[in-house]
Amino acid sequence: MKACPNHQETLWLDVYGELDPVKRSVLERHLETCTGCREERQRLLGLLDLVRDEMGAPLLSPKKASALSWSIKRGLREGRATTWWWKGLLSMPNRLIPALAAVSLLIVALGWFAINKVQSPSSLQNLSGLKSEEQVIVKDLEVIDNMDFLEEMDTLRKLVQVVDNRDII
Repeated sequence: MKACPNHQETLWLDVYGELDPVKRSVLERHLETCTGCREERQRLLGLLDLVRDEMGAPLLSPKKASALSWSIKRGLREGRATTWWWKGLLSMPNRLIPALAAVSLLIVALGWFAINKVQSPSSLQNLSGLKSEEQVIVKDLEVIDNMDFLEEMDTLRKLVQVVDNRDII
């Protein structure tokens, strides 16, 4: 007797042990009445037993065994619960992470400049506590510091004179 064609897939799933409990109970009721399906199930079970006996379990190379072990460990790690803030960080849009990094760098840069400004106060703030000779030296240092600016101003003054004299001629 032949097995029912609409139960062929169900029989294979049952033999492999992958049939869900609801469909399993339906199949068991069907097997009580259908001898063709019952015989087909017995043939499939015998075939699988024969294949298992003839062919041993495949041996894994150390490299493949290590890769399989690593894959299983990674899957278990990913399945573990992570902290709420880490999940929130990973679920952020990709544009938000670079923006946060840029803001952090900006804060660090501004902090760096603020610390340098506090550590080296302006020479004009210290003039009141210095002697008159020291005040002259500090003012001279300020002139030396701004020498490039003064030279540019002198160049501009000469340029203005040349342009003004040219308009007169």
